[in-house]
Amino acid sequence: MAEPVIERHGPALVVRDDLLAGGSKIRFLPHIVGDAREIVFGGPFCGGAPYALAVWGARMQTKITLFYAKRKELHWRQRSAFRLGSQLFQVPAGRMSVVQHRARTYAADHGALFLPLGFDLKHATDPFEAVMRDVRDRVGPIDEVWCATGSGMLARCLGRAFPDARVHGVVVGLRSRNGAQAFPPNVELHDCPYDFAQPCAVRAPFPSCLNYDAKAWEAMIESKPKTNRVLFWNVAPDVPQELEELK
Repeated sequence: MAEPVIERHGPALVVRDDLLAGGSKIRFLPHIVGDAREIVFGGPFCGGAPYALAVWGARMQTKITLFYAKRKELHWRQRSAFRLGSQLFQVPAGRMSVVQHRARTYAADHGALFLPLGFDLKHATDPFEAVMRDVRDRVGPIDEVWCATGSGMLARCLGRAFPDARVHGVVVGLRSRNGAQAFPPNVELHDCPYDFAQPCAVRAPFPSCLNYDAKAWEAMIESKPKTNRVLFWNVAPDVPQELEELK
């Protein structure tokens, strides 16, 4: 797989994984799915993880089954996952705990591989951190690293891969979930003023997911970094150009 593209935009060097179909998660998916014939995941309707799985499934001809809380209209990410061949189930009045339970039950009943939120698994973090260390070696000394954090995995991995930098994780997922985790001591979490499903009002100068990465970019800009040795990890774009009509 191609190494990450790194560009300077304003005060930061930006890891452009929005250029990678499916985003950053594609980098470690091969390490956690193995030869599974069917992969099951339950997640938020606007999340990037289900879309990454849909891209992977279409590429590898693997059955992808996605569970979501039922809503009146499908989000463009859900429609794109369906278009890519994924099977979608909507759980009526489904809290995330209920969606997760339904997904786990389905996986057990069908002999499928269930993946947790954020794909937060040891055999995912190790290869992901290896990519990050390669980025660290390419860019040299870094004072600050910024990213959005949903499950907490990205910020934890960056904290370990950049031990001499201050890693700023902007919490776009559940604060309670992130707060309950053990982060490296160099990771600082920041509350996000947006609801998870609420798009960010500020657009980055590169394609950045308005529900996720762009919120961290806005927080970084507002912090007015006093160093030019800043790295921003951009996981995914908002709407891939080939799917613009689905929005």
